Amino acid sequence: MKRLSAHILAAVLITFAMAVPCTAGTVITGELVVTNGSSRQFRIVDHGGYFVAPSGMMIEALDGKPVVVELSDSRQVLSITEKPIHIDRVESHYETINGEFVLVDAARGTFAIAGAPQTYAAPRNIDVQRYAGRNVELFLDGQGRVLQIEFAGSASCEVGGATLANGSSICRAGVTFRCSDGSWVNVGTACR
Repeated sequence: MKRLSAHILAAVLITFAMAVPCTAGTVITGELVVTNGSSRQFRIVDHGGYFVAPSGMMIEALDGKPVVVELSDSRQVLSITEKPIHIDRVESHYETINGEFVLVDAARGTFAIAGAPQTYAAPRNIDVQRYAGRNVELFLDGQGRVLQIEFAGSASCEVGGATLANGSSICRAGVTFRCSDGSWVNVGTACR
């Protein structure tokens, strides 16, 4: 009795699907939803009716995917192919420059990198004075505009078993040393 009711249900669904008008050689696209895998029955989102895949076609692998379905004039499914999804590639073009920050005009936020001829303008929210004389890394967009400025070499330094952050200073034998890119550099000033 259960087999008979499944066959009747399939016949009713096919009859309903055939009641939806369709022109000869129609191609429809949309997301395939498997409604009954054992009878190869499916529907296409935003299209009325149900369809039956050709004999031997496993439609479970297409469930939830965009497809192109070619139908005959009698609404028989001739072919089902997965529709490729076109994704526009987004490319980020930026450049990084490393070097010593040379302040040109604090009021205008302009600066240069030591040894380079070009002058840059920092974004308005960046205080350029804090970078003066320090090694920095610039991030530029595709047009050469400064996006971001960071201190270069965030490597820490060790002294007496302790680890100190980049930029930290210590006093040794009356001379100031500063942690710069993981190395202690003699600043050249006296200290106690």
